[in-house]
Amino acid sequence: MGNQIKIGIIGAGAMGLLYAANLAEKADLTLFTRREEQANALKQKGISLIDNGTTKTIHINAVVVTDTAALSKQQLLIVAVKQYSLLEILPLLQAVPVETPMLFIQNGAGHLENLPLLGEKRTILVGISEHGAGRENDTTVVWRGHGRTKYSVYQGELDVSLEDWLNSVPDFPVEQHVNYLEIIQEKLFINAVINPLTAVLGVRNGELLENPEWHKLLGLLVEEMETVLPVQNGALKVKEICRVTANNFSSMALDKKHGRKTEIDGIVLPILEKAEREGKTLPTLRTLYHIIKGLEGDSNV
Repeated sequence: MGNQIKIGIIGAGAMGLLYAANLAEKADLTLFTRREEQANALKQKGISLIDNGTTKTIHINAVVVTDTAALSKQQLLIVAVKQYSLLEILPLLQAVPVETPMLFIQNGAGHLENLPLLGEKRTILVGISEHGAGRENDTTVVWRGHGRTKYSVYQGELDVSLEDWLNSVPDFPVEQHVNYLEIIQEKLFINAVINPLTAVLGVRNGELLENPEWHKLLGLLVEEMETVLPVQNGALKVKEICRVTANNFSSMALDKKHGRKTEIDGIVLPILEKAEREGKTLPTLRTLYHIIKGLEGDSNV
């Protein structure tokens, strides 16, 4: 049965490549790319997955995301584009038959406000990824940290065969949770503390624990976050992620390093807006936000 299920993954960045590499053998999988050039390279070379220094090549079917006929044939679409690219592909998603469920795995919470635009009859799943991944080039991804995918039903009802399929990959675990806000908020809390700080400092996650001054900043951010986004054991969870991913650069630090647009508006802006509505000030987080936005102004002219 697993091989018969048609799964489409939209987005061939680090996460899209990682998910495609791990799920390709479990389904009839298609990876949807933004560029024709990348789709062709993936069809010719496959995905090179580097994990703990070992490289594995996975053959893959790839087409451009504007291929609406191919999009419409899928039984589940996993949307793995960055937060800010969602609006760009929204018209394509809206054109997909309403019977096709979609699973969104983005950082932050900015995308939640766009989900109602997909119609109230569609089954929508919202998830988070705990994996660490870095894209080396169009066909190569490095698996920097093994984790889980947590998802929850945002609206609609998930077909039992799809639910079984999602739970069928033991070495790439997927967990269903009851409350989507809970899993989104926990990830948002962690990301909003670690990502902006490592992006501004240009350091790996573990250095936030090793450097006493940066550790204090980390503590300040956690305290600010707790006033607007209470998460159980938030400080412990942030430190645990810093420890587990000590040698990794956060996605925002990597984007900043390579002069790419960051997901600052999807991760930090919703928190600053919530704080404003509640009459609270988050001076440290707001400062980091403006620094990153100012630097982006230089790198994305």
